Amino acid sequence: MRKILKIVTRRAINAVITIFGIVCLNYILVRLMPGNPAISIIPHDPKYAGLAAYDQQLFGLNQPPYMQFLIYIQNTFTLNWGISFFYKEPVFDILMRDLGWTLLLVGTSTIITILLGMLIGSYAAVRRGKPFDLISTGFGIFLYGMPTFWLGFMLLWSFAPNSFVRSAFSWWPVLPSNGYYDDKLGAWAWDWAHISSTAVHLILPSLTLTLGTLAGISLVMRSSLIDVMTEDFVTTAKAKGLSDRQILRRHIFPNGLPPMVSLIALDLAFIIGGAYQVEVVFNFKGIGWETIQAITNLDFPLLQFIIVIGGVAIVIANFISDFILLYLDPRIKIA
Repeated sequence: MRKILKIVTRRAINAVITIFGIVCLNYILVRLMPGNPAISIIPHDPKYAGLAAYDQQLFGLNQPPYMQFLIYIQNTFTLNWGISFFYKEPVFDILMRDLGWTLLLVGTSTIITILLGMLIGSYAAVRRGKPFDLISTGFGIFLYGMPTFWLGFMLLWSFAPNSFVRSAFSWWPVLPSNGYYDDKLGAWAWDWAHISSTAVHLILPSLTLTLGTLAGISLVMRSSLIDVMTEDFVTTAKAKGLSDRQILRRHIFPNGLPPMVSLIALDLAFIIGGAYQVEVVFNFKGIGWETIQAITNLDFPLLQFIIVIGGVAIVIANFISDFILLYLDPRIKIA
């Protein structure tokens, strides 16, 4: 127990140090960007001429560099993230408003990717060298090399009302291409009309993210299970008379899971990065969409804390994966 606590404590300290490094590096990179967005918007909109002075007071831009950094650190950990230059609203309110939609998109895609990827990888490993294995592996590599935004455009075009596919097959469905739900329904409410409309609007964005990341999960799962199949304990299990299904469920699958946990945690970074592209392609206004708008409008207060949220999410995901690995792989407990 003491060894486990020592491992958890060490990795928790590493996670805190990494998060602090992300916060510091984010501050440096944003401050190195040329131009002053607060001043650049004044000639175009004199109404907000006081924004530059407000920004100096809020973020301490009129203070020495070391004081600016200390104020930034304080504001970061007290969630006092300032005012968006473009929206003229608190950054925290903007991010909390849009974060839910991004979590819905990323969460849906991640769950489908994990379940489907592990299923395909497992079946391909069992059917190694068979047609399913060859087709799934080739198709997975093809999708893995395709840019996420290009895949989104292809799906967007394929399910459009005037697409070539629909002209060839009249039964081919037409799916929504933008937004969270049908605008005619008005403000969001917890009723069947809004929920069903949101589910339909989520199909193409989540399908794009899923197809873009599915190959990595399935291919690693296949490779991991094939490696386990060559171990001596699998041969022993067969000699005891266990069926192939029992061997797969009791021995092969549990021992092939640890590499998958680490991969899923690392893939979160690619899923979040892909979500940025998908949100822009499908006009799905979440955190990724706001990132592009913040870059375009030089909205530094909004941009810098979007970067912090993304970095912290990835660190936390890897930290949680360490706990899962401690549970799945007893060898780590005595490492």
